[in-house]
Amino acid sequence: MKAKSRLGKGIDALFPAVLNEPGSQLIELSLDEIRPNPIQPRKTMDQAKLGELAESIKLHGLLSPIIVRRTNTKYEIIAGERRFHACMKVGVDRVPVIVREVPDDESFKLSLIENLQREDLNPMEEAEAFYTLKEQFSLTHQEIAESVVKDRSTVTNALRLISLPEEMKTSLREGTITPGHARALLMVDSEKDRLSLFQKILSQSLSVRETERRAVKTKNAPAAARKKDPSLEKLSGLLSDRFSAKVVCSWSKRKGKITIEVSSKDELKRIIDELTRSGSPF
Repeated sequence: MKAKSRLGKGIDALFPAVLNEPGSQLIELSLDEIRPNPIQPRKTMDQAKLGELAESIKLHGLLSPIIVRRTNTKYEIIAGERRFHACMKVGVDRVPVIVREVPDDESFKLSLIENLQREDLNPMEEAEAFYTLKEQFSLTHQEIAESVVKDRSTVTNALRLISLPEEMKTSLREGTITPGHARALLMVDSEKDRLSLFQKILSQSLSVRETERRAVKTKNAPAAARKKDPSLEKLSGLLSDRFSAKVVCSWSKRKGKITIEVSSKDELKRIIDELTRSGSPF
């Protein structure tokens, strides 16, 4: 694997370097010559906001070129997917583009970061984009945070959402629960209790604060009261970050234990794949 490059602080630190490289080309293309990026993290677009952008383009033209790369007979979007769809919406025939010769991995990385910075993704789209940057490009939580100009804790909390069962992820995507509700659900150790609390959030319209209060009540008080070993706590945190799941390291007089909590068979498969894949440090 290639050595990972430092992404710098934000999209503004990325694109000047890309656009100033030899081979950058500002040209005009018809929309038929351009295709969307297949790894676009956004699964849905806010139609009202897209309409506002389309009206602005209709009145003032496309002020910011779309960034593309050549792929066989088409040009694939690296950055500017919303601008592309907005132009289609108002019947613009030709648009200014900047063509760059960018390899697949760099195109993927730039597209993810551009979406994370320039438009609000829903919480699961954001978490999945962070997860791709972590897994496919081996970026640390801190490097991802610097790339999208967010706190490291924001990235870590978002990545924890990956461990939720699929029905809870769907609710996050649809907005029927909030990230605050999801984080409260992750506090619940038992899969059965977590599902029960999730159903109550939906049926009783529980607030985040009430969900947190009920989540705390389900915790095992004697276990929580045990004295914690700071070094084991640190290791637990590092492994939790690595697997985007709750990991607990414990040690008795003669032996230790690492417990990885999963909330679904899909999550179990994901973690097993990580542990057994080629190149895994484990």
